[in-house]
Amino acid sequence: MRANFLILGGGVGQLPAIQKAQALGMNAVVVSNDPHCIGGSIADYFECVDTTDFEGVEQVARQYKVVGSMTMSNDVAVPTSCYVNEKLNLPIQGKALIQLATDKYLMREKFATHQVNSPKFYQIRDSDDLIFVKHKLKSALETESFIVKPNDSSGSRGVSRITTSEELDEAVQYAVGFSRNKSVIVEEFIDGVEIGAQTFSVDGKIIYCFVHNDKVSNMVPIGHSFPSVYTKEQVSRIEEECEKALTSLGIENGPSNIDIIIDSDGVPFVIEVGARLGATKLPELVMLHSDIDLTTLTIQLASGQKVECLPVTKNEAVAVEMITVDQDGIIEKIGDVSSLVRKYQPVDFELRLSEKQKITKLKSGQDQYGHVIFTGTSAVEAEEKCAEFITECLSLLDICRIETQVL
Repeated sequence: MRANFLILGGGVGQLPAIQKAQALGMNAVVVSNDPHCIGGSIADYFECVDTTDFEGVEQVARQYKVVGSMTMSNDVAVPTSCYVNEKLNLPIQGKALIQLATDKYLMREKFATHQVNSPKFYQIRDSDDLIFVKHKLKSALETESFIVKPNDSSGSRGVSRITTSEELDEAVQYAVGFSRNKSVIVEEFIDGVEIGAQTFSVDGKIIYCFVHNDKVSNMVPIGHSFPSVYTKEQVSRIEEECEKALTSLGIENGPSNIDIIIDSDGVPFVIEVGARLGATKLPELVMLHSDIDLTTLTIQLASGQKVECLPVTKNEAVAVEMITVDQDGIIEKIGDVSSLVRKYQPVDFELRLSEKQKITKLKSGQDQYGHVIFTGTSAVEAEEKCAEFITECLSLLDICRIETQVL
């Protein structure tokens, strides 16, 4: 009899988990509040339940007697998965992760307690907090910038950078609109290079730590590449901070997606940790780079199976870039994309666009319309191939611009 495995979410980002669970001989049970989600169409069992509904998802898990649960690239579903796993005594990533998984303030408090190198921060929950933070930042903003973000959102939604105290009110209101608990984090802006790390832990030990280069636009990650451009000594220092961060949060098993900034002195600052696999095709990129299948390992560990963590013997240069646009509009016509693919021959390519489709310029991780992946002799060369391909791809789109009316 095939075991049932629960995947929280049915969007494009969850498809690898659904397909890998099935390839491992399990039934994929998918929950999503979208009855027409693509994941529901290929799942063995589908239930229309919101991934943030703790009790609703728990009921599904009990109904199907699942052997484990997980989510890919969906921060808001991580606490629900943690809750279900604890309630049903299933394999867990660590204790007390339900709140820490999405509460950025609690996460930063843990970082501070364990001396993780991380930006200084404040929380705004009400008008009194706002007044206090304004006072604290008044002089600091003369020489520094700060980032304002929702306390419990993901995908770079609701994030702003401020350089004056006058900008704080508007930035807070913008962030609150994306926060379920109406709480906001204000943190020091670290001027440096954004990178990331994909880790995988077993019994409290980091088995893999893949440090990758990031491409960022408007504070939204739109690309990644391997191998890291940093020296062995620098990578070692990054890995040390990653280990401290995971220890501070009590993450002992499974994957983590870690956002990092390297400042002008080469010092790594941990910005956030997601107790999940990375988005924007990162598991696929790790596989091409190292031959290590983090998705399969995550499913095996989450379902109570023994995992075989092989040594990394491959070091392929590879890059991915997401397809984004710089204007709001409607797709009138799409040119001959197939000839472009024949010309460049990417490792992988997907364009999620159709004629008459409305598109929006990049504001968050939701405003992405596909991806392209290339290998190369170096990470830089692979990145350049991605950028060149996407430039030509966008030139094939006939977009009717939607002008924003000013009242």
